[in-house]
Amino acid sequence: MKEYRDVDWRELLERKDDFLHILRILNHYYENQSQTKNQLYLFRKELVERNPETIRIFLAKIGTYEYFVSASLSLDPNQTETWIHVDGIAEEREKLKAIPNLDHPVFSLVCMSDLFESHTIEFKFIEENKKIVANRRKKIKL
Repeated sequence: MKEYRDVDWRELLERKDDFLHILRILNHYYENQSQTKNQLYLFRKELVERNPETIRIFLAKIGTYEYFVSASLSLDPNQTETWIHVDGIAEEREKLKAIPNLDHPVFSLVCMSDLFESHTIEFKFIEENKKIVANRRKKIKL
């Protein structure tokens, strides 16, 4: 997450169980696609087994339906992974509103955009110790 400091991060404080439900569905999809042999999948598999109170979730909106997600298994920053989530539910809702078909079941699902817009707070990095370097003195010829 530190490498993406120029993005406006928000911390998910409520409804982490809904976030984990979204992740479980994605994990199931990856299992069906045989995409389970990478470190990120293993991390997300472990994440969904954790108590929602013991994890930290940070989201940053980077497009209309795209989010950076940074998740920590605990308060230890060494147990953190970051990935991009494309919110297909929110995208589908927009398409159905245009038809209009507002009775579709997609409107009853919780999506990443719902969580980002209603259940996050702004997150600011604590400034690390800054090195103060004095300006060089100009050489003056006499």
